[in-house]
Amino acid sequence: MFGTVCKTDEDIVHYAKKLQEKGAVNVLISMAGDGAILITEDGQNIKMGTPKGKVVNSVGAGDSMVAGFITGYLRSNGDYNEALKMGTAAGSATAFVSWLATREEITEKLERTEKEYGI
Repeated sequence: MFGTVCKTDEDIVHYAKKLQEKGAVNVLISMAGDGAILITEDGQNIKMGTPKGKVVNSVGAGDSMVAGFITGYLRSNGDYNEALKMGTAAGSATAFVSWLATREEITEKLERTEKEYGI
């Protein structure tokens, strides 16, 4: 969209803020195995790692991440950290299976994320 390749977290945040200038409210960026960054409407920059695992099929992982983010946001009454945690768990769980992840697989990844990153 901006004709560039982001190579650092700072690049990602910079261009996410440009998206906000264009009207986006919250910008969620998946970085595959490197986690995700969320730039919130109130200016928070939240980075979250992902649980480790073997990628089997990444098709649908981004959609699962968005669905998990929205679920986490609604369940936590708007807590962005919880939303991002659920989003990264859901995206990772889907990437680690041949089809879409089940609730149980997502819950297991959520628990691993909390344990691995102390959150």
